Amino acid sequence: MLDEYLKARKAGEKEYKAMLSKGEYPFLPALDDLVPDNRMLRNQVLGLLEIPVAFIVGTKTMGRQNSFAPNFMPLLEQDSEFGMKWENLYRDQMREGFSDPIRVYEYRHRFYVQEGNKRVSVSRYLEMPTIMADVTRILPDDEKLDNDPAYDEFLDFYSVCPLYDIECSEPGSYHEIAELLGQDMPVGTGRTGRRLPPNEQWPEDVVKSLRAVYWSFSEIFNDRSEDMPQMTTGDAFLIYLRIYVKDALEVTNEKEMDKRIRKIRKEYLTAVNDEKVAIIEPADDEIPKPSGLLGKAGEIIERTGAAISKTGGTVGKILTLHYTEKQPLRAAFIYGRDPDESNWMYNHEVGRKLMERRYGGLVETAKFITGKDEEYDTFEAAVEASVRWGANVVFTTAVTQMDDTLRAAIKYEDVIFLNCSINLAHQAVRTYYAKLYEAKFLAGIVAGAAAAADGTHTIGYCSDYPIYGTIACINAFAIGAAMADPQVKIHLYWSAKQDSNWWWSMVGRGIHVISAVDSLHNIDGSQAYGVCYVTECEPGKGNDLSGRCMIRNLAAPIWKWGKLYEIIIKSILDGTYQLKLLDKKDQATNYWWGMISGVVDIELADDLSPYTRQLVNILRSDIISGSMNPFDGELHSQEGLIRHEDDATLTSKDIITMNWLNENVIGEIPDDWMLTDEGRQTVKVSGIK
Repeated sequence: MLDEYLKARKAGEKEYKAMLSKGEYPFLPALDDLVPDNRMLRNQVLGLLEIPVAFIVGTKTMGRQNSFAPNFMPLLEQDSEFGMKWENLYRDQMREGFSDPIRVYEYRHRFYVQEGNKRVSVSRYLEMPTIMADVTRILPDDEKLDNDPAYDEFLDFYSVCPLYDIECSEPGSYHEIAELLGQDMPVGTGRTGRRLPPNEQWPEDVVKSLRAVYWSFSEIFNDRSEDMPQMTTGDAFLIYLRIYVKDALEVTNEKEMDKRIRKIRKEYLTAVNDEKVAIIEPADDEIPKPSGLLGKAGEIIERTGAAISKTGGTVGKILTLHYTEKQPLRAAFIYGRDPDESNWMYNHEVGRKLMERRYGGLVETAKFITGKDEEYDTFEAAVEASVRWGANVVFTTAVTQMDDTLRAAIKYEDVIFLNCSINLAHQAVRTYYAKLYEAKFLAGIVAGAAAAADGTHTIGYCSDYPIYGTIACINAFAIGAAMADPQVKIHLYWSAKQDSNWWWSMVGRGIHVISAVDSLHNIDGSQAYGVCYVTECEPGKGNDLSGRCMIRNLAAPIWKWGKLYEIIIKSILDGTYQLKLLDKKDQATNYWWGMISGVVDIELADDLSPYTRQLVNILRSDIISGSMNPFDGELHSQEGLIRHEDDATLTSKDIITMNWLNENVIGEIPDDWMLTDEGRQTVKVSGIK
């Protein structure tokens, strides 16, 4: 037994010296020192609990703190009374375990010992995961809880699921755990200290299963610490739970769990990377030429010429790889809605067909619509069907499909998965999106000129969801409008708000210049798209769906998804899909392409003023050449100055994550509770912070 104490004391002395060398306090911290006013704070008696030993970090009072190093290893001589008691406790634990619980105070997810310091020391030495303790919680005051939202949320979590082990560092994590497990979680209950009745707490079997799985997970994850990044085990467990939610509480086999953890290692590496997402734009030699163009009436025109020559050029090089007309690359597109019922899906469907036509027989595509056919009643069923079909690459076209796409990518490692979204950090799934803000800026110029011409200096703007990228579109449009009409005001409406009637809200206010949906193809047949000039007329004489408005289309931003799919498929065909990103270590890959790549453009009405047309064409050329950015120059938000004239250029991340509105915008960014169910679901995945 003496050997064990000597080993423990040696570990304590090593920790003591290490802390001194760093100029840090070499003994256990005392809660009475850290929080002198803790006796004035509210206490909540939690009773007898099994608590994680790793979360015991100090003593309650200053009495015994100098007997231990910060790792709870002893510092006193082995022949002292302290040393003898430590050895006796070690012997008791080895024979039959501790009979009495320790007594601790919990403050902000850490425990401080009132009685039982030596038992904690022995437990730490034996690397015991838990110990029985009589726990009293000291509740921080409301100001501290407001400044520590993750712990404040933990208190709510604990009120329904009494587990101390799971510690998450990000606000929203505990609510997500509850949602993934299909459980409710109150807001604000924890900080009151009120104990919820059993019928309001989670079912006992759910709590037991969660505890068992978490303990198994934490043991395996910590055993693999050399291979894993530094992060709280709770944060790592949440990532695991997101991906394997379907049966996460059922899989306790250590071998299977270890296999799963190893498969998602890159997701952990990305999660702790300060620069989680690498924004990628194509080099000139990656952009297939020529490209498809959009006709004046929204008709798709494909001008390929001899681009599909089998004897030379770029495609000739492609044919040296294993994809041929007899064994083509197979690309599956999974839609959440029928393209005939959704503008968004329709435009992607047009892009799919154009891309397939562009590559002739080298690429074969197929669409799988979830919920339309019994065979694909779920996303998972659609993926399984696409894999059976032989898909080499799968495109999912909605941001709300990201979580399911990630799970599929982990399951089918030999298939390439991409999701149409932006700024989402997953290595297993690459994302792609278009820089629509460039076209929106030019559309703003057209709208500003129209608002100045009619003397109202007023524009209505309809956006859908407050997600990554949409705020940049609003602001770029507002800046473009102000360049044409410095007096202009942009009235912002959100179609995803509950009970939204954005069109008649604008028309009813006498707004004539309106930026409507960004699709030349409206499933309802409406002409309300792009920038349009609207006047009310006699019922039945208008060209809108109600027959009460006359719509004149002025300009329309264009998503050219066919071009984007063309670029991505080209990189897969010519073998550069993986090679181009070897320097993007531990980052997710996000393709974000605009006018320079032909993925975004603007269409102008034939009868648009020649002066406005000339200005738009000049600025369009400047954007394509890279000599002009809508967010150069001085920027002002509704709250004040954002950027000085000579400040550094906004980065792609700055633009994507904008959470402010330009000074001439009248409106606000809605909270998620204001949105429809679909809007809340979308914002949950990709909402701006």
